[in-house]
Amino acid sequence: MSTMKDVARLAGVSVQTVSCVVNAKPGITEETRARVWQAIKDLGYHPYSIARSLRTRQTRTIAFFVSDIVNPSLAAMASAAEDFAHQFGYSVVLYNTHGDMAREASYIRTAIERWVDGIVLIAVTEDMPSLETLSEAGIPVVAIDRAPEPHSGPAVTLDNVAAGSLAAEHLLDLGHTRISHISGPLSLRLAQERLAGFRKAIEGRGLEVNHCIPGEGNWECMAGYKAMQRILACPELPTAIFSANDRMAIGAMRAIDEAGLRVPQDISIVGLDDIEVAAFQTPPLTTVRQSFTEMATLGVKLLLDVLAGKEPSERHIVLQPTLVVRQSTAPPGG
Repeated sequence: MSTMKDVARLAGVSVQTVSCVVNAKPGITEETRARVWQAIKDLGYHPYSIARSLRTRQTRTIAFFVSDIVNPSLAAMASAAEDFAHQFGYSVVLYNTHGDMAREASYIRTAIERWVDGIVLIAVTEDMPSLETLSEAGIPVVAIDRAPEPHSGPAVTLDNVAAGSLAAEHLLDLGHTRISHISGPLSLRLAQERLAGFRKAIEGRGLEVNHCIPGEGNWECMAGYKAMQRILACPELPTAIFSANDRMAIGAMRAIDEAGLRVPQDISIVGLDDIEVAAFQTPPLTTVRQSFTEMATLGVKLLLDVLAGKEPSERHIVLQPTLVVRQSTAPPGG
């Protein structure tokens, strides 16, 4: 996907000059204009800012980008965002990117062409080159759950370091000293932060993390199941596990059961998210709760403020997690 920078490079001019040409501003020679438009044609670049300038009114439509709608955490956020936007007369168009950056970029182009008023985004990764396209199109973006590195606009995220610390402190307070971690994909900053908080709490007690096994994939139950199998194959078993999300914790519980061990008598386990099914496991899962409704609602509220011309009082909102103790954790030995 070509950008304004690509056009400027091919035409041998600055990005500012390209912007002046596509917005029909004075002070540019005809020869330069012709060279810029030829570069635009050769690259197939779509100067979205022109299309947006032709609009006479808002569409009252918000695009909601989610990386995996099957994930119950993200589905809950999408539902909450739609419900809150509806109260203010906005429709929400859902784009499920399936964790695919190319699909994400394609859907962004589609959203721009449909003239959405703004976007609430759960990005595929922290590295998101297509943000530049949205900036050029003048479409405001609010990031929630995971904020891409290039994004400097409004965002709502969880204090993931605090979440990791909460889980570790709970297990440490129960008396556990051999504690392993099943992390999310460590290419994501939020997974790194959960591990960092977990590690900091354990090392603060003069201990070491027993194992850290990345749950490969997209946070699914199967990722936790396979990671737990690897942990169970180690010579020295942990007495407790912190899983970076509930779905992987549920998969880990299945692996523990298949190995002839019991939760929490042999191995305690803590998840993160507090999805609906966490309370209905056998035993019910201890977890670190984050409010999906609050995160999504605040994200839409920030976007509506921006669309109304209001400067948000807080551009990056960081939500605090809470510990929910159930029956999947106990002191070592049950």
